[in-house]
Amino acid sequence: MTGADPKRFAAVIEGLSSRNREEKLLSVMAIGIIKAPEHADLLVDLLSSPDEEIVEQIIITLGRIKNPKSAKYILGFVNSDNPKYVDRAISALSGFNLTQVLDVVMKAAGPERPPTVRRKVINLIGEINDTRVASLMDEILGQTQDPGLLTEALSFFVRFPSPDRRAILKNLSTNGQWEVSMIANIALTRLGDESARSQLKRLAKSPAHLIRQAMIQGINKHPMIEDRELFEIFFKDSHPHVRQTAISGLMLFNAEERLRWFQECISREKEESVKIALLKQAISEKNPKLYSEFVSFLSSSSEDLKQIGVCGLSAMRENVLDRILKDFDKMSLVVKEQMLLVLGFIGGAKAVETISKCLEADERWLKINSIEAIVKLGVRSFASKFSEMVAKEDDIWVRATLLSGLSKIGDACHLPLFVQNLSHQDPRVKANAIEGLMNLGGIEQKSRLESFLHDANDRVRVNAALALWKMGDRSILSSLVNLTKDPNKWKRSSTAFALGEICDKEATPALIELLSDKEEVVYRNVIDALAKIADLRALIPILRERLKKRIPESAFTEALEKFSARI
Repeated sequence: MTGADPKRFAAVIEGLSSRNREEKLLSVMAIGIIKAPEHADLLVDLLSSPDEEIVEQIIITLGRIKNPKSAKYILGFVNSDNPKYVDRAISALSGFNLTQVLDVVMKAAGPERPPTVRRKVINLIGEINDTRVASLMDEILGQTQDPGLLTEALSFFVRFPSPDRRAILKNLSTNGQWEVSMIANIALTRLGDESARSQLKRLAKSPAHLIRQAMIQGINKHPMIEDRELFEIFFKDSHPHVRQTAISGLMLFNAEERLRWFQECISREKEESVKIALLKQAISEKNPKLYSEFVSFLSSSSEDLKQIGVCGLSAMRENVLDRILKDFDKMSLVVKEQMLLVLGFIGGAKAVETISKCLEADERWLKINSIEAIVKLGVRSFASKFSEMVAKEDDIWVRATLLSGLSKIGDACHLPLFVQNLSHQDPRVKANAIEGLMNLGGIEQKSRLESFLHDANDRVRVNAALALWKMGDRSILSSLVNLTKDPNKWKRSSTAFALGEICDKEATPALIELLSDKEEVVYRNVIDALAKIADLRALIPILRERLKKRIPESAFTEALEKFSARI
């Protein structure tokens, strides 16, 4: 956001000089959401504030802005006697490119600093391959007995092997602290030391899973082809965290070897989190030889595994199409339902032919998924078929899905069908009929849609508002603003959602006022709507609400990230 218009941000910036502590604190937070590099200079003078919380927040904000000029100011707090400042500073610096201020950072890791602080600072530069860093790490190895400092310094020589350090690594490989000894042996194995590798093989059989976990994490800093035997051990480890960490080692094996490990590990893995991590890696392989494994997940009771099955098969694309089509009729109903989604991703004439047959199925989800597959493929020639099906379809779910699909692949000639379904008693059908009028240009129904702003169903109300807006009815904004005062909480909630979808800044004042609503369902939608609109007038009010902690912090984090991305 270089070159940001100062007038645009005036309301936020002015708060920095406020005598009101809360206003000043909120302004600092807001600047961290805006992330304009030039705003970093405005914060530097405030670092001398006696208010600890404000200084902490300024350090956090400078870390978010990441203006390179700010690094030297943040570094000043690494040497602070205040442990909170130290932690905030180190955390903030982790997002900077420190090569430009490397000498200053290294001074902050001097021997006069407490070992815990030195360790954190050294961790910041441990991945910078620079002779100055190497010299600092070398000094630490020869001058300290602190296990934490030694492991950080040794980790540098795991990442960047140095034959010149062989002697000191040998010396530390027999250290009385197992963490130091182990990481020194890992560093030696990067230099081809077979004695050290033998020691690691013994440690890999340790009954303490923390030792095994630390070992695999250490090896992952610089994996080598020679580590394959260790990874094979860890793939079969009894502890799930060790197995999951070891998955990254699959890169050391060739395609056929990886296939063997996928097939073996997937079949025996009982821990779902590990299985999902393994399968996500397997998806990237796009190997049709894993067809059976992914098909087996389509009938899983776990929605995550079911989705992974769809993704895995979809990634294989045309390589598995013929096999899918050959097996399709023999598949169980639940597998067929998911396989239709796969065919909708793969596409092609043969896939469309199989999908189209399921439009005539008696089973609800075969029909629904086949409709969605055709829409995903954008096969507009099915619009007339969808239109015919709507007229005779009694299943409400299928009818609603057909209307939604037709609104995406149909054209203006289908508008009468959507008009007919405006009077349907089911809200899903009615909402999708409104969506069709919105997508296909049913502007002549504008007056009729106005009545749906007061419908009993949330989605109907929202779709009506969005349709009217898309048809050019600017007055809908004032109508929705009036509805924010409706006594019905569901109407206020859906109104807030609609205003967020319309995304017009004229709605900001009404939404800010609605932040005082006592109903959580309304409050959440207001926060989300303000985040979507990203009007700077709402930033301080959102941050003020965050301090009240009415809803989980994760909801505000998501909203503020959305706000920041849309400024």
